[in-house]
Amino acid sequence: MRWTLFGIFLSLWTGCGGSPDQLPVIPVQGKVLLDGEPAAGAYIEFVPQNSTEAMRTMRPVSSVDENGEFVLSTYAGGDGIPEGEYNVFVRWPTPDEMTEPDSYPENWEALREIYGDPANPRFDATIQKPDDSEIDVIVIPAFELVSDADESEE
Repeated sequence: MRWTLFGIFLSLWTGCGGSPDQLPVIPVQGKVLLDGEPAAGAYIEFVPQNSTEAMRTMRPVSSVDENGEFVLSTYAGGDGIPEGEYNVFVRWPTPDEMTEPDSYPENWEALREIYGDPANPRFDATIQKPDDSEIDVIVIPAFELVSDADESEE
């Protein structure tokens, strides 16, 4: 129920305030793994690097499903993401926001600090539609998290 409400909020939040100035988006999907297993219950956020004025407040996001998969949303649920270079953050909501209390990792707080720290992005991604491509959706490589990662790693 809570994830449904989160999805509705996300759709309303990303869909509000639409304007003709919206940047074109490319459908993007991917996967997040924690120690080789799906990082179910996490959410992923793409923050533009060197953003233009149009991208300044843009934060494409997605929840991560039970298979570790995500589909990015910028303006409306699952619509995609503008081309560009992004820092990528993975976080877990607090356990009381989860549908199943035992579905998040035991060390979710430490993982959130490591993989969700805006001062130290662990991942980046370049989103660019291939030239002369008939691809409807870009599938990016999996983001692989390690539960025993420490803050000294780069």
